[in-house]
Amino acid sequence: MKHKEGVYNEWGQLREAVIGIEDNTVVADYTSTLKWATKEARDDFKQHPGMKSIDTDTARIKRIRRQLDTHAKLLEKLGVKVRRACRMRFKEEKEYLNSVQRGNMLFGAADFFRVIGNNVILLNSFRLPFRRKQVFVARATIESLIKGQDVRYAATPPPSPHYNKDDIYLENGDIMVDGYNVYVGISGNASSPAGAAWLQQFLGRKYRVYTIKLSPNTLHIDCICSLTRKGLLTYYPDLVGELPKPLKKWDKIKVYKEKGEDEAFGANTLTINEKTVVVPTQYGRVADEYIKRGIKVFFEPLDATIEYGSGPRCLTGVLRRDK
Repeated sequence: MKHKEGVYNEWGQLREAVIGIEDNTVVADYTSTLKWATKEARDDFKQHPGMKSIDTDTARIKRIRRQLDTHAKLLEKLGVKVRRACRMRFKEEKEYLNSVQRGNMLFGAADFFRVIGNNVILLNSFRLPFRRKQVFVARATIESLIKGQDVRYAATPPPSPHYNKDDIYLENGDIMVDGYNVYVGISGNASSPAGAAWLQQFLGRKYRVYTIKLSPNTLHIDCICSLTRKGLLTYYPDLVGELPKPLKKWDKIKVYKEKGEDEAFGANTLTINEKTVVVPTQYGRVADEYIKRGIKVFFEPLDATIEYGSGPRCLTGVLRRDK
């Protein structure tokens, strides 16, 4: 982050981002907070817990590696400075909290951290214990980039390894920003009201943090709602609760599950700027809605990463956008 700009919205020109890597993916132990996953994924959790995914699903993991590289190259083509996440360095990091829940999945780079204004927040508060080891990758990646920069750097409090549904959980997939309005999705499977309250306290009175209730059959808000550009959002009206007042009058592109499984992740797109958006190849109908509104669409194949719950927004840890 060598410029003064931070991140003030979801649509300003994307300048710099971190893209994750596939590194020692391990099948997680199943818990009830994974109920949002597909039946195929839930079966995998139950049948192969603790096993390396390259051994249980070799072809898919190789596709994920190719799709991550393709995503990074596309962003570079679109003028984005791309950084790649670090690998886990130590055995102790790889095995962190394994006594509570085994598993490892590091390629959703947006999960590592969140930049709001000039605040860089290391996300250390995942509801799923197996995802908390990501903090070590995040620190190695982010701290080298912000060293000496004029940013306010903090980490969310780590939840207790003893599960408490009301603990402080805050995950970037649930956070959307529009200037000083910040929105946090609450499904019961990821961020918590206590996490949203912590974010409000940390950001201070200049910001207003709103919570948005989500269907309990979802994980993050970015799976089912995105702020595509100022005044335009994309969402599933049957999975997203009442929108906060600042968003109610926005133009809305609606996505519906009954239109087919191919739209099951249709709101998870990545805005490059107000006239350019990245859309997974299978979401042609959603892309047509953008094109009607004068937005140029770049398609990319992300079926393998989406099967693991990571669309283009999840894969992209945004370091810097224009206001």
